[in-house]
Amino acid sequence: MFLLIRYLLVCLALVFAGSALQAREVHVVAVGNGHRTSDFYALPEARILVDRPGREVSLVLLGGADLRWQVEATKGTLITGILRGGPGGRYNEVSLFGIPVDGAQVAGLPLVFQPLGRDFRGLLDVLAGQLGTQRIHSFQGLHKATANPIRVDHVDTGTPELARDYLSRQVQPADDLPQRIRDWLNQARDADQTVLDFDEAGIRLSGPGGIRYFPVPPDIPTVVLPVMAVHDPLSRMIYALTYGGEGYIYAVDVQSGTWRIITSLNGYDAAGLLFDPQTRQLITTGAFSRPGDIRLFGMDGVRVENFIHMRDFPGLTDLFDYGNEHGPALMPRVYSGGWLLVEARGAPDGSSRLYAVHIETGRVRLLRFEGG
Repeated sequence: MFLLIRYLLVCLALVFAGSALQAREVHVVAVGNGHRTSDFYALPEARILVDRPGREVSLVLLGGADLRWQVEATKGTLITGILRGGPGGRYNEVSLFGIPVDGAQVAGLPLVFQPLGRDFRGLLDVLAGQLGTQRIHSFQGLHKATANPIRVDHVDTGTPELARDYLSRQVQPADDLPQRIRDWLNQARDADQTVLDFDEAGIRLSGPGGIRYFPVPPDIPTVVLPVMAVHDPLSRMIYALTYGGEGYIYAVDVQSGTWRIITSLNGYDAAGLLFDPQTRQLITTGAFSRPGDIRLFGMDGVRVENFIHMRDFPGLTDLFDYGNEHGPALMPRVYSGGWLLVEARGAPDGSSRLYAVHIETGRVRLLRFEGG
């Protein structure tokens, strides 16, 4: 056993020195807090059992607090590298078969608990640079370890997000989408040259004909948290959206300056608004944690709605810290033939996702993506 341990430690040293192992598997385990044993003075523990006989395995251990990683392996499993990351604590130790080892602490490896979100994509980028891997073989995340060992015993082939460039395989064609959507994609569209500024006092329309201002009349409920306004040059109407309180969709006649309420949103928070002149419908997308809460309103306030979970939009969770913050809104761009084109943009790197959504069925297609 002593010779086996010595051999393993030599392998670790070779990997840390830059040796490249093409057949090596990379498995990631994240633990927020370790398991407290009966020994009051001992560090909290996270036990790892690697069961991959005949495989060379590199472990990536992400810790969130003071922690002692206790790593063991089954017969025939060769651990040839251990990297540590995460914020960790003041004390962070690794032992292999009970023998202390110096797991390499790598800067830029964030603590994540699921293979989703902006930080997870950053984790894969760092691992690609450190280990040359374009896909990790498994990921496990626990907020708190137990007395039972965490088993690393399989290769996860069912989670596409484990691959660094997983989105390119999920892009779908747009050839069979309605012509208006294809025209938008090909930039064959006329741009409205007007600019709208909507605040609690009213709407300012700026364009080639000058500037006009439409104050909120006294018979309209107080405007709370204005979101946006859109202009339809054909009917010469402005449609405006608010959330806060009930939330409303307003219509403003550019010629007369008359305001009216199309519908109350009854507490539904919307982040995006589109007017479709062909069907004379107003399309909204959800705010905060519900970007896929899509609703279509007629001029009489009657609506059609469908809720599509955020995870059904490929790559949308890449744009933010999923689970800890709200993601970017899906902004509606054009609607035709039951299909809605929506776009999400991440900050601060300008990453984007463009989707086509079939309102009736909830089917989502990823058409384009940048960054993230």
